[in-house]
Amino acid sequence: MIAATDTTQTATQFAESIAALPPLPSTAQQILTCFGDEFIDADKVTAVVEGDPGICAKLLGLSNSAYFGLAEPVNSIGEAIARVLGVDTVRSLVLAMAIQQSFNNRNCPQFDTERFWMQSLMAAECCKKIAVADPESGDAARDLAYSAGLIHNLGLMALVHMEPVRTNAILKVHAAEAEPDTLVSRFVAEFGTDHKVMTAELARIWSLPTPMLLAYQYRAFGGASCDERLGMVVAAGVAAVENTEVDPELRFDLRPWAENLGLDVDDLQGFAHLNE
Repeated sequence: MIAATDTTQTATQFAESIAALPPLPSTAQQILTCFGDEFIDADKVTAVVEGDPGICAKLLGLSNSAYFGLAEPVNSIGEAIARVLGVDTVRSLVLAMAIQQSFNNRNCPQFDTERFWMQSLMAAECCKKIAVADPESGDAARDLAYSAGLIHNLGLMALVHMEPVRTNAILKVHAAEAEPDTLVSRFVAEFGTDHKVMTAELARIWSLPTPMLLAYQYRAFGGASCDERLGMVVAAGVAAVENTEVDPELRFDLRPWAENLGLDVDDLQGFAHLNE
């Protein structure tokens, strides 16, 4: 915990750390141009991926993983798009993978990278299902729901990168208690901000699509009655996914989101299960 006498100095140092965050990687900048297209150009997405060998290898590895159980291997990004992932999912995954390359998590052993990305993928799938089921979600919400869910927690990656030792201590205590809604208060007590606010700030700094920025601002600052549709979808999807990992008595009450989204609360929770 930060001592009172250290608060001003720490706030200044933290602001400097935010200013020193790396710029949005070139691959992410290139793939973002695909988000403004009315129709996603598979050839354009393929060209961006093939220009980044690291991301290309990761996507091919994912396509050939046991999760998909293909009889014949996928040998190119074009095949991955056509046979396995689809162009919209590849676009979103490339953005997430490119952003991940900006951050160093090696000095924060409590940050479980594999678990982080599994949660992110679950959130992406859940948000996509919610947006499709929600009668009031427009085209923008449906088109961006998967992407917004996938990188909804990039602020946590930033905190791990900026303040690995202090973030590690917070994550260690949080893991021992396993109460999902206490992480925000712990980050605020230590840094004066939290991972949700950091996500919104990075979306602003990096000029992510406006609907995604508004969604993250809603999740950081808004209540369940906010009329930002994609924000409601992301907040509900993330909460539903987090509910799958905690004891029933600690789960979020999804009824406010279900009511605002015109969904049955059991259906909303069910969207968090990948196999449904």
